Amino acid sequence: MNMSISSFIQQCRHLRNTVISTYGKGVRSWFNYIYYALFRINKFKILMASLEIPLEDGIVPFGIDLLNPPINELECLRSKDKFPREFFCDQFQKVKNCMIALIDGELAYIHWVYYKGDFSRFLSIGSDSAEINYVITMPKHRGRGISTAAFMITLQNLKKQGLKKVYAVVHEENIASIKSFTRAGFVEVGTTVSLGPFNRKVSV
Repeated sequence: MNMSISSFIQQCRHLRNTVISTYGKGVRSWFNYIYYALFRINKFKILMASLEIPLEDGIVPFGIDLLNPPINELECLRSKDKFPREFFCDQFQKVKNCMIALIDGELAYIHWVYYKGDFSRFLSIGSDSAEINYVITMPKHRGRGISTAAFMITLQNLKKQGLKKVYAVVHEENIASIKSFTRAGFVEVGTTVSLGPFNRKVSV
């Protein structure tokens, strides 16, 4: 498992908020988290969007601001409340590029962009590719199309950087996320599996 002790400790700091945002509150939520994280054989879809074809413009839902903040600005925003680990990937994986959504000045959403040289659990990222990872919308803001708009804008930005393909790896049971990626122009190009924290990497 490619994870340092310090990285593990950083994730544990935000574990409770991660469990609540993903599985809800209560003992059963913790049981589900432990089962999926450590014991279950999990299947994932590998999704890809080509940047070598014309891309649609993302339409940002009313009342939502989508931004690519520097880490110091993100730190100010996330210090105002308790957020799940997805908002802290810069701390435990040293990634630096993210997109956030603000609603009335409040953090509502985040995803991170991984390039060649960044740590990715499932992918070995090539020089002309990138990965969108650690995507989460806070529960009270879900169902508004935030992630689809954020993906589409990110694709436009990455195309301007000269990249050719963008990937995402999504659990097969995360239907809402799969639909969001599909609406943004992603298609399934493969699958992979993990046993708890263990998995092989796919070169892209």
